[in-house]
Amino acid sequence: MKKKLSSILSILLLAIIILPFSAKAAEKDFSGGGYILDETEALTNEQIAQLNVKAAAFTQKRKCAVYIWIVDIVPEEYAKSIDSMEIYADEFYAKHDLGYGSNRDGMVLILEIGDIPGERDYLLNTHGSSTKILDNSRREYILDEIIPLFKAAFNNGNFYAVADKFLDLADSQFTISLKLKLIFNMSIVILIPLFIAWLVCSIWKRQMKTAVAASIADNYIPENGFNLTNQEDKFLYKTTSRTKIEKSSSSGGSSSSSSGRSSGGKV
Repeated sequence: MKKKLSSILSILLLAIIILPFSAKAAEKDFSGGGYILDETEALTNEQIAQLNVKAAAFTQKRKCAVYIWIVDIVPEEYAKSIDSMEIYADEFYAKHDLGYGSNRDGMVLILEIGDIPGERDYLLNTHGSSTKILDNSRREYILDEIIPLFKAAFNNGNFYAVADKFLDLADSQFTISLKLKLIFNMSIVILIPLFIAWLVCSIWKRQMKTAVAASIADNYIPENGFNLTNQEDKFLYKTTSRTKIEKSSSSGGSSSSSSGRSSGGKV
């Protein structure tokens, strides 16, 4: 009995020792079930845990997984363009079997923090249904909102604010996009029957008209003909149009991949 109790205690002690290490290892790999992968230790374990809870809630609510991947340096062969960065993201997405459901719906935000200023890459890569819900304009809006925080984080170290803001924006843009889609669908459901009803009523109304338009106006001309006694031109209105010549200006920002699934740039 004592040996059996001793064995049980040994197993429990071993589990207590191993579990914290295995949990910590899981935080470093999406395959552990998490949504945040920080390869640079820019985030604390507590911050990763908080972001994981928020990302998990989004995933269950939207049926679309959301991931954040913070890397030190993007390999040179992938850092050439948005399209090559998209390949980098796609390979990573496939390697870790990411996404929600059989269609693997999801998105991943990649932030590179180890390169020199002006060459740090960032990318928002979408898969499945999220590509249509978060189109180019919505992805670029999200990036435009978080990039100032991303730049500031290199001075204040607050990369948590970047990730947290991203999750908030992803959720709000999902809400707006889905509401607009619902309004559009409802408009089709309402407007098409109204158009058909208007068309039917117009046909009925036309059939009710018995009067026929005359092809000539002889009935309205006096017997002796029409005699013009006076002619005068009067200008009643004056219209002036002016066109302002805009000065050309250039502005930076995010760009999109040729496939339309990713948006990103450099800071």
